[in-house]
Formats: sequence, C-alpha cells, structure tokens
Amino acid sequence: MDLSAITQDSRRAGLPADADPRGPWRMQRQAMEAQRHRFTRGGVRRSSAVSPVVKLAEPLLRLAGWHRQGIRNSLTLGVSEIELFFADLPPAFDGYSILHFSDLHVRRLPRLIDRIVERVRDVEADLAVITGDFQTRGWPSPAAVAADAGRLVSGLRARDGVLGVLGNHDRHQIVEPLEAAGVRLLLNEQTAIVRGGGTIGVTGVDDVNRYYTPEADRVLRSRRPGQFSLALVHSAEMADVAAAAGHALYLSGHTHGGQICLPGGRPLFTALDSHRRLAAGQWQWDRMLGYTSRGVGVGQRARFNCPPEIVLLRLRCEPVPLLPA
Repeated sequence: MDLSAITQDSRRAGLPADADPRGPWRMQRQAMEAQRHRFTRGGVRRSSAVSPVVKLAEPLLRLAGWHRQGIRNSLTLGVSEIELFFADLPPAFDGYSILHFSDLHVRRLPRLIDRIVERVRDVEADLAVITGDFQTRGWPSPAAVAADAGRLVSGLRARDGVLGVLGNHDRHQIVEPLEAAGVRLLLNEQTAIVRGGGTIGVTGVDDVNRYYTPEADRVLRSRRPGQFSLALVHSAEMADVAAAAGHALYLSGHTHGGQICLPGGRPLFTALDSHRRLAAGQWQWDRMLGYTSRGVGVGQRARFNCPPEIVLLRLRCEPVPLLPA
C-alpha cells in the first residue's frame, strides 16, 4: 500500500480536492485516516506505535493500587521556563516569549483546561503554540475539542495569537472548528511574525508519526534563506530535516516525556520511530535548538516520574563576545 494508491482511491470516491487550498491535504489525510496502518518516513507500518506495555499500564496500576496517585501526578501541572540564545535572532525579537502546549488530549482528565487556564492566568507571552494531539484516537467530537480549545484561547495572554499543528491522534474534521475557536493551524504551511523590521518565519507540518507525506519534507526545506525560523512538528522525528534546512528552533511533543518513567525521568517508551534521544526536554541538532514537551494531557491517565508541563520559552540574542583590549 502506498500514498499514491490512497490518493487515487480518494479521487475516485469524489472527495473535493480543490474546493479550497487545503483540498489536496484534506483528501489525502481523510484517506489515510481510513487505514489501520501508520504512514511513516520509513514506509507503511502495520504495527501500532503504542507498546503493549503502555496499553496495559492503566489496568496494572489499578491492580497495584497506584492508579489514583498516577492521576494526581497527571494533574500536577507546572510551567518550565527556558531561555534560549541565538546568534541570528533579529534584535527586535530579543526577549520574545513563546508559551508552548502539547498533547492536550482534551477531556481525558477532569477539568484539565480549567487547570491550564488557572496556571497561566498571570503569564504573559508574545505567542502561544500547540503542537498537536487535541484528541485521543479521534475522540471527543470536533465540537467538544473546539469548546475546550476556545476556553483555553480565551484564557491566554498571547499578543501574537495561537498557532498549532495536528498530532497523530487528531482527525481532519477538527480543523475548521479549532480555527473558529482561535487556533490557527499550520497544515504543511508557513506564516511569519513581523516586529520592528525583523521577521520570524514559522513552519508547521502535519503529524509525521502516523500521517507522514513527502510534503512535510518539502515545506520544512522551503525555509526562506537568511530568515530566522521556527518549526512546529508534533514529534521530533523531522529534526534532521529541519536542521539541514536551517531552522533555528524546533518545538514538538508527542512522547509525553515517556509519561511513566524510571526514577530520574528515564522513559520506558517514547512512541518515536527515530531520534529517541530527543524524547523530552531541551536538545540540539547541529546548530538548531529544540524542545520536546512532556505535554499537559495524557493518553493513559497516569504519570510517574514525569510531571506534565507548560513550557515558557524566551528567545534571546546571543551576547557578542568582547574583543580583548
């Protein structure tokens, strides 16, 4: 099975390919969602990305009497504040702040959105980004996702708005409702933020862990030369492509940091096909800096040794070294 065959089948089914600029993306995504396979950079995979150990985690924790503690851990939400230094950051963006959320998995935890809004009530940022997995295996409904996203957007203080990308759990039907709720999605698309004569380019691609297409490579590689740029990708699995294209910063999630980890935060399972060393926290690939969020929500409802996080990133111009007198 290959993507070209899926695209041809979709066209024969009469799906609207050119009703809007996203028509080809929508047609292909819908066809891929109808398959049980994962479409990855390494080809079509029949196996699930989820380990049997992860699937059994909740029942085993219930039997051991640890499930309630695991849920309490999942609701202990903190803000990780990170300063990142760049030699090529436009001076007008020195101090620019990005509030990064990932893996909301709305309605998997009680009152999660209310807890997030309360936690960031006094946090001011220039931009907010959400790196995918609004849903869990396509649940809840697009209307429910949009309602929760709308409450989150209304509670944020982000001057340049909210950008997002889709994750492997998200279905194509949530796109319009999410955008109506105030989340501008980048579906293999680019935008730019302009301030004081300086520009930051932002590239967002569709999920590549389950719904990879070569378009993700093309869009990441089409970064404007000389422009400081940010890549938003649900998982870290495109870090090599983004770094080779010259992106300065890469933000992702997907792994939940492992969610159930050994003491010290060492993940037992990352849900990554590649680049597993990038499963959590700050990292670097060549000259590109990256951050993989542990996420705010959960698939399986318990966490151990891996607290959820909201990330507040502050971009700084790298100090120019003083010349010796």
